[in-house]
Amino acid sequence: MGRRGAARRIGGVQDAVPRRDRCGALLDRVSSRVVFFAECSGMGSLPRADQIADEPSQNRMVPASEAAVLAPVRPVESPNELWEWLRLLNRRKALIIGCGLIATALMALVIAQATPLYKASSRIMLDTRTFKVVSTEAALSGVDTLNMGAIQSELEVIQSEFLIGRVVDKLGLANNPEFNGTKPPGFIDNALQPLRDLWSTGISTLLAPPPKPQQATPATAPARAGRPADDSDPRRRAAIGAVAGRLSVTLLGRTFVILITVESPDGTMSARIANAIAEAYLADQIDTKNEANRRATEWLEQRLAELRRNLQMAEEAVAAYRRDKGLAGSPEGAVSTQTLSDLNARYTAAKGRRIEREGRLIALSKASLNPGELANIPEVSGNATLSALRIQDVDLTRKSAELSSQLGENHPKIQQVRNELASIRARFITETQRITLAVRAELDAAKSEEDELKELVDKASVVSGAASQYEAELKQLEREAQSNRTLYEGFLTRFKELREQQDIQRADARILAYAHPSGAPSSPNYKTGLMGAFIIGSLLGMAGAVAAEKLDRVFRSASQVEEATGVGVLGMVPEVKGPATTRSNVVTHVLENTTSPAAESIRAVFTAISLGSLDRPPRIIAITSSTPSEGKTTFAAALGGLLTKMNASRRVLIVDLDLRQARLSAALGLKDRGGTIDEYLMGIKTLEECTRRHDLSGVDYICARPSTPNAPEILESHAMKAALGVFAERYDLVILDGPPVMAVSDARIISRLADYTVFMVQWAKTPREVVKTAISALLNVSSHVGVVINRVNLAKHARYGYGDHGDYYSRYRGYYGSGIDMAANAAGRPPLTLASKG
Repeated sequence: MGRRGAARRIGGVQDAVPRRDRCGALLDRVSSRVVFFAECSGMGSLPRADQIADEPSQNRMVPASEAAVLAPVRPVESPNELWEWLRLLNRRKALIIGCGLIATALMALVIAQATPLYKASSRIMLDTRTFKVVSTEAALSGVDTLNMGAIQSELEVIQSEFLIGRVVDKLGLANNPEFNGTKPPGFIDNALQPLRDLWSTGISTLLAPPPKPQQATPATAPARAGRPADDSDPRRRAAIGAVAGRLSVTLLGRTFVILITVESPDGTMSARIANAIAEAYLADQIDTKNEANRRATEWLEQRLAELRRNLQMAEEAVAAYRRDKGLAGSPEGAVSTQTLSDLNARYTAAKGRRIEREGRLIALSKASLNPGELANIPEVSGNATLSALRIQDVDLTRKSAELSSQLGENHPKIQQVRNELASIRARFITETQRITLAVRAELDAAKSEEDELKELVDKASVVSGAASQYEAELKQLEREAQSNRTLYEGFLTRFKELREQQDIQRADARILAYAHPSGAPSSPNYKTGLMGAFIIGSLLGMAGAVAAEKLDRVFRSASQVEEATGVGVLGMVPEVKGPATTRSNVVTHVLENTTSPAAESIRAVFTAISLGSLDRPPRIIAITSSTPSEGKTTFAAALGGLLTKMNASRRVLIVDLDLRQARLSAALGLKDRGGTIDEYLMGIKTLEECTRRHDLSGVDYICARPSTPNAPEILESHAMKAALGVFAERYDLVILDGPPVMAVSDARIISRLADYTVFMVQWAKTPREVVKTAISALLNVSSHVGVVINRVNLAKHARYGYGDHGDYYSRYRGYYGSGIDMAANAAGRPPLTLASKG
């Protein structure tokens, strides 16, 4: 799979080694290296290379791919979705509860200013047992049933603007201040008026589509039958809108009963409007049926005339085609299939005879050139004359040979025999030519016969094909005529049925119960309103919480990093804050408080790195990050200093390889940089001249010169590789402080030179895509990569409840408090708190 494939199997199982066997080997190595674990935790020294070489052979070398597998990742567990949702709600509970309380307060304000409303309901039932809805579609298709789609359509008709307009006109609601919009607004309306003005003047203007060009229309356009044509009265339009907003039309269960409910400040007016809507609906049904019948009848009359013409034209086309093609009865003179078959058989036989005679002629022609092959030709071998000539030829040939041997070549008898032999052969050739001419005559006769039969077959095929085509076209015309006849008869039947129904039009519904005024208001419902507002507000808060989580593009837990990158997380380092916090202050804090959460987390990172390869601990560790200011230099200084301070016999060297922005000396709080790494590589200074020792921790370090020219060439040089070999021989651990991966290519070079690469990710700041890209670049050059999440805000992280390193640092921070305060008091400084830039 390559290095990247090996690195991405973090937390999994190596394919080539069964889980149980590898776990047993791992436990054996753990048992044999108890001292090593103790020293990694700060109680001993790092094992030397010669010590590792002397270990028993049962501790096998860990391959590079398994080293990545053994990285200290948390076990992969199946996610508990319910628990994840509960943790999300707990993290965002302030937002959720706040939205619910705000919605509740707004609803309470609205309810306090609301006007009591009264409901009244009338009921109508759609009657489909006797009559059916007659429309154009029903008249044409004959549909007798009323499905749910039709019922929903009727509900929309009852709520239509046209039907409500009839009720407004009947009850004079256009002059009622309660409905025509002339009633003075209340407190809520006055409070919302500025928002309405902003919408009408600003936002709606921007969102409105461009106005369409107005077309001139006649001043007196004909109105639809039974429907008012004038909607220009603003009070009427306002009244229609008010009634529509207070109208509710529902279907009762799985019945055909429709409940019409109207709500208004006046109970009596509510009942009048509900009853008027029911009556207007019945009247509209009758008007609609009459109108539909009239339109359907007119349309059917036009359609029947058109179909009648089409049928007549189709029948005339059939008759004319019969006459033109002579297909009135059975087609006379048409060649039958049997006759055509016989002609084809005779033609095939003639063709075979012609081919056979051509073969005989070709054989004779070839044999004439080689007389020795004439005996194989049937015409020659069966000819008596040619047989006698062949016998004489053989006798004279033998006699000529005998005389030639006895008398010599020039003897007269020999000349006589040879003359006879020539005469016989001439007769043989003459007879052969005669046979050839006879065969050629037979071939010519066969060709003539074949040509005559071919002509007869072609003529018969043409006549037969034409007759079949005529029959097919005639059947097509007859089918079209029959289709037109069927369609015409169907429309004629529907037209007659429709004419018979014109005198029996009745509404397909009836009023079951009229509405009556109610004595108690139906709204506002205080309890339901407040509870609903809180629930809706909380749901909006939950939606906001989910959106905030989805839009969070940074890392806040180890599981997020491992899931996104496939690389194990070595640990999480808490953020350190205090007065005038700087890099040097953070390093000093860690070195003076070796039992603080920050120090413990750094030691845990190193322990995790060591656990990743028990048989061959890394001697050279590179520290890098994706972008600047993620704390890689501070972490490198603190790690090296802490390991040295906890064990004085351990020799640790920190090398600043950020040749663009060297900051190691600042992290250690030193001004004297001394000799730099580039000076050592170029031989300007010795290793002793370039190496400095930190007073507080005792760690050795080599600084770099800022803006060092030709940084990639220096890092890829043989001198750098040789220097790292020297460092690894003199020191137990070499820490390389590298530049960011996304800034320059130096980090990838350094990662290839190191045994292990620690990748720093700043908690809740570094974008996920940047981290994924940087780690992918590192995995292309090194399979030993681990992630450290830095500057974790423990207070905020605890609210997320991820259950990782940072969660427990926050939960048990009191366990470290006394040690931190005592060290700070002894140094005469205020204590730093966990909650640094570095």
